[in-house]
Amino acid sequence: MKKKLLAIALVAMMGLTACGKSESSEKSEKKKTETTTEAETTTEEETTEAETTTTEEATTEAVTTTEKSDEKDEDKDKDEKKSDPKPVEGLSANYADLDNRSFAYDGKVFTVGENTLQDLIDAGVPFKENDAANFDNNVNKNHSTAWYSIKISDYSSLQFQFSNYTDSNLKEKECVLSYARWFTIYTPLSTFEEDRNKDIAADLDKAAEVVSFAFPITLKKDELLAKCPEPTEQKENMNSVLYKVDSTVYYGSSGYEFQFEKDNDQLKDVYITWLP
Repeated sequence: MKKKLLAIALVAMMGLTACGKSESSEKSEKKKTETTTEAETTTEEETTEAETTTTEEATTEAVTTTEKSDEKDEDKDKDEKKSDPKPVEGLSANYADLDNRSFAYDGKVFTVGENTLQDLIDAGVPFKENDAANFDNNVNKNHSTAWYSIKISDYSSLQFQFSNYTDSNLKEKECVLSYARWFTIYTPLSTFEEDRNKDIAADLDKAAEVVSFAFPITLKKDELLAKCPEPTEQKENMNSVLYKVDSTVYYGSSGYEFQFEKDNDQLKDVYITWLP
């Protein structure tokens, strides 16, 4: 009887032991599964976060690049616009139009050989007070006034002369415009520092807001020759290009003379003259 009880107790203990091992094994596997799931979840989150960060950075970089590209295009457009002549109705499309030798001051068009000094006075061209004191002086026939200068910007000016081509004496203010000149004392040069060239370019932009021709005042020599390929003369020592016609009344010729800077072939001086 004791042997049977002992045997039953032994069997019961073995069962409990086996059961304990099974539960422990299940708990271990469950813990292992949970750990694996957590690791996979963490990896997925890190991967997703990395992909999101990379995508956002790439998108931000693409947008920034596009914005910079747009800014460059806008700056380029602004530079191109600044180099264009101020649009004024009445100016010729021909850079050296011998039938329309016009320019504009503050949007008002004047033509060499047609307008008088009085026309410029009436239009508000700001002559110096000392010059204005001469405007009632007499000018003999076939004679001209002194040169009168108008400051346009820090570095550029306009210069005028008026002539009497009639058979009687005239007052200066009655004489016809026979000479108009625009010039700048500086153009951007390769030998100048960048800041100085920027200052000069800004001054030319300022001048272009006041005075206009059929051509931009930043005109290059090759641009002129492309537009007007048949000059009457070129002076290599002066780096100038001329478009002129002979007078039918007087000895000599008149028209346009463009002078360019030798360093960069940019316009620095232009004369427009007229003889009947």
